[in-house]
Amino acid sequence: MKKTMTLLAAFLVASVCSAQSLDEIANKYYAANGIEILEKSQTIMMKGIVSQMGMELPITIMVKQPNKVKVIQEFNGMEIITLFDGEKGYMVNPLTGATEPIELPAEQLGSVQEYNVFKDSFMEAYKAGKMELEGEEEVEGKPAYKIAITNESGNTSITYLDKESFLPVKTEQTVSQMGMEMLVEAYVKERKEINGVKFGTRVAQFINGSEMGDITFETIEFDTPIEDSVFQL
Repeated sequence: MKKTMTLLAAFLVASVCSAQSLDEIANKYYAANGIEILEKSQTIMMKGIVSQMGMELPITIMVKQPNKVKVIQEFNGMEIITLFDGEKGYMVNPLTGATEPIELPAEQLGSVQEYNVFKDSFMEAYKAGKMELEGEEEVEGKPAYKIAITNESGNTSITYLDKESFLPVKTEQTVSQMGMEMLVEAYVKERKEINGVKFGTRVAQFINGSEMGDITFETIEFDTPIEDSVFQL
């Protein structure tokens, strides 16, 4: 009987979700998050703090249209720099003893481009037809659309959109590391509207259900002039 009720509940959820098509959800997401305004911006500079294992590590992210990215993470007075100059990616990591830039292999470029806020992964997947509505689930007590997204590398992640606001509230993905699979979840804990664009300004990360830390953005600036030379090492 219990199994029958579970199947019935799943059927009812699927029926409700079908009333909202992916087209409708994507259009409402686009409007609610201010993506049109974001697309017209030329640069974004974000500064914040990564809190992890009792440490607070400053981070600066600079992005310039269409695809230049630079990330500076500070640790014990050292700077770990990762960037994409529009064609190639590089890293300088003094923690490994390296003082010269190392070119990133093609399979690692995706991790750098994840910082490119101009390339909205949700809308990119929608336009490419690599998105599937899997139903509804509650996220921290509120109903959300559960949407599977497949990226250019063929990896699938799940994005949860608040059913009322159409703002992302959670993402999750199973990743393999050193032969082990891990469930990585990110929850948007705080959000601000800046220049008409909705940003998650505090995001908490969990691995296999255990909280690992969070990132808090203290400043987000649009269209601050950034020279192309900034994205060179």
